[in-house]
Amino acid sequence: MSEQTPPQVAEKATIADAIDLRQLTLLGVMHAFDGPAALLRSGRGQIARVQTGGQAFGYRVAAIGDDQVQLIGRQGQLYALGLAGT
Repeated sequence: MSEQTPPQVAEKATIADAIDLRQLTLLGVMHAFDGPAALLRSGRGQIARVQTGGQAFGYRVAAIGDDQVQLIGRQGQLYALGLAGT
């Protein structure tokens, strides 16, 4: 498809400043055939699909819940990321 989204539709579907594009962000959580997974967005705009025990952007995934992900940093710090826009 090469049709563009009409401006009025895009405006209604977009939440201004819903996420800080400079920070690590949880975009979504899903229950896939191989277990819970999450989509993370780095401050550089890279996207990674991760699962518990996996690694992305210098963090290890400790747990994935319905609306948050717990990450372990390089120094062993525990971080919790909630879904973007919530």
